[in-house]
Amino acid sequence: MMKKFGRKALALSLTAVLGASMVLTGCSKSKSEDKKGEDTTAKIGLTTGLASDTTADISIMTWSGDSKYYEDIGSMDLSTDKLTSQNVAQVYSVAKQFKKLYPNIKINLWAKTGDPDQPGTPKWEQEMTSFKAKYGKYPDIWASTSVTNDIKKGLAADLSVFKDDETYKAYNKNLMSNLNYYGFQGGLPSFSIPWGIWVNKALAESKNINVPDPDWTIDEYTRFFTKSDNTSFWGDKSTPVNIINMGTTTINKQIKEKGTVDLDNDEVKSLLSYIPKWAASTIDVAEGAGNLSEEIAKECGQYSWYYFCNNRLLTDSNDPWYLASAADPNAKSTLGVVQADDFDIYPRPSTEYCDNTVGTVVDPICVHNYALDDKNAEWSDSEKQQLLVAYTFATYWTGSTEAKQAIADQEWVQGTSYKPAMNDTFPVVTGDAYDEQMDIWYSIDSHAVYKDTEKFPGFAEVVRLYKEGQTWDYSDKTTPVSITENGEKQSCLYEWENMWDENVAGAWQTDPDWVDNVKSRLADWNTAMNKDLEAATEQLKESLKEYYGFTDADFK
Repeated sequence: MMKKFGRKALALSLTAVLGASMVLTGCSKSKSEDKKGEDTTAKIGLTTGLASDTTADISIMTWSGDSKYYEDIGSMDLSTDKLTSQNVAQVYSVAKQFKKLYPNIKINLWAKTGDPDQPGTPKWEQEMTSFKAKYGKYPDIWASTSVTNDIKKGLAADLSVFKDDETYKAYNKNLMSNLNYYGFQGGLPSFSIPWGIWVNKALAESKNINVPDPDWTIDEYTRFFTKSDNTSFWGDKSTPVNIINMGTTTINKQIKEKGTVDLDNDEVKSLLSYIPKWAASTIDVAEGAGNLSEEIAKECGQYSWYYFCNNRLLTDSNDPWYLASAADPNAKSTLGVVQADDFDIYPRPSTEYCDNTVGTVVDPICVHNYALDDKNAEWSDSEKQQLLVAYTFATYWTGSTEAKQAIADQEWVQGTSYKPAMNDTFPVVTGDAYDEQMDIWYSIDSHAVYKDTEKFPGFAEVVRLYKEGQTWDYSDKTTPVSITENGEKQSCLYEWENMWDENVAGAWQTDPDWVDNVKSRLADWNTAMNKDLEAATEQLKESLKEYYGFTDADFK
């Protein structure tokens, strides 16, 4: 039986560390100072008190890389031509800046090529296991595809022990809440963007279709969406069910706030009638009926984003992560750049039950739970020190304005094109730092166009809603919406997510009886989905008790 160490005791211990890092390090200085003796760490937002002469070795694991292992990447002198992936270029730029402050801390990096679960490659969780087998330990910091699953394995440290740290307090509270489980802070937001709806205004105007204002209602959205001719252009690639999920108080909002869902109510039932109307104006339905030309299918390669770029869609409710690609003035003829002269990103439409809102895309990072490395859950002084070091770099990377500037200034090469290492992520901090970092965001060529609020009034509204926290979305990377059975992850929301399937709904979405069929199944779907959601929550609670010293009293 593993010896438990109370998380409250760890928190008290680390609170002392934040005030005096010498308690852990035994070092004579706790700040990085310039030649005049001025504190330079405070200027750039480093507030953990980590001693400048700390010696440590930190490994990072992420994706969108080149699958090479970089040891002490901050000490390397890599030319732009050697940087062939965005995330490698990004970590390289941050590690070099961090090295100036902490010359004895090595930052090592392995970044998988492509996406975390790239087809034809091992799943991300398997990549984590392989990393440990190859390098003798789990990564200190990693991009997580499921924070709750990482907690279930005891891998993620509780970062709430740093709750008194000024940087910790600066993080966006809405984003942080998505990663907080009964007081346990399972990670930090790293990549985050608002999720709106792409609108091809130029296509609409060329077809004499009136374009609604950004504060559109669901009825205005539907009238616009269904003006498609369904031969040469459509409303969307697929049925935008997320508009229903965000347009009620009982689906995404309830999952986020209560961990339950209620489909069998008047809100949901009243909005179901929109789905067949939308479905009839989608490429997916056209393709299923054999009404999509081979020429258009080949032209767009079956990707929703390419359909939008090539003026085949009035809207695209997917693909929020193409902000830079959409408007890159240096790659106008490139596949993936919107060919329309006039487009925008709108909020999701309002309904009778919910105002205009935006979804959120969140890619979190976790820090390793060092306490279990020796099979003893009690935190030793050396393990606390490792946690402090990793947390310091993690917060510098994700929250520091200096790091954001370094990323924006760093280039990498894609084919023959040179691009900034900055991706589309909005600042994950608030206050003045948010404004400063958004200025940096707008400073690169592929983002600069969005600063024109007259050309992009919809995007301006999206930014406002995001900044003000008018979103009730959740991320499947952070929220317990899956259960693990026999080692396999299964969605708790299977029935609702697959309501397009005749075998689940009893009819196809365009069938006249689809709405009635779904309404008759909502009660049963509720029962099944909430049973699974409860099971997912219980699995999480049991892991918090097993690995982190929680008791039943902590869940009340």
